[in-house]
Amino acid sequence: MIFDKLAGEKQEVDARDLQTILNKLLSKRPDLRSNGFTLSTCREMISLQDMDGTATLSLTEFHVLWMKIQKYLGIYIKADTDRSGTIDAHEMRSALQEAGFTLNNKIQQSIALRYTSDNLTINFDGFVACMMRLETLFKMFQLLDKKKTGIIELSLQEWLCATLV
Repeated sequence: MIFDKLAGEKQEVDARDLQTILNKLLSKRPDLRSNGFTLSTCREMISLQDMDGTATLSLTEFHVLWMKIQKYLGIYIKADTDRSGTIDAHEMRSALQEAGFTLNNKIQQSIALRYTSDNLTINFDGFVACMMRLETLFKMFQLLDKKKTGIIELSLQEWLCATLV
């Protein structure tokens, strides 16, 4: 298995290793147009999945991440109605709904601005980065919303921690 080869004795993969693994797997998908996962996206995925603070993923953590990527792949393929290998802002709206995110127009426009490339499409790398960030932000909000009111109060430190994740 490619994970074992890159993880070596430490049985952990860092962002570069993760990038190698994911890009090797992505290259086998002719239905996705992508330049591959960036190192930045891989670092972000690790920071969102790394439960022990090592900036690496164990096999268990990698497996959880891989299952999420598979889920996102299914949503992405379904949303790509024109079979271009990328999704546009309209298709992204459908993908967000399919993933269970109900977001207003302003937030959807912000997502489109952040994750679209020069040709106004979102590739799989950007889509996964967006889904991981949204999932994390929603989970954090739910944890902080102890009274389940839909409103939370944060200190500056809490706000920085929440947004820098």
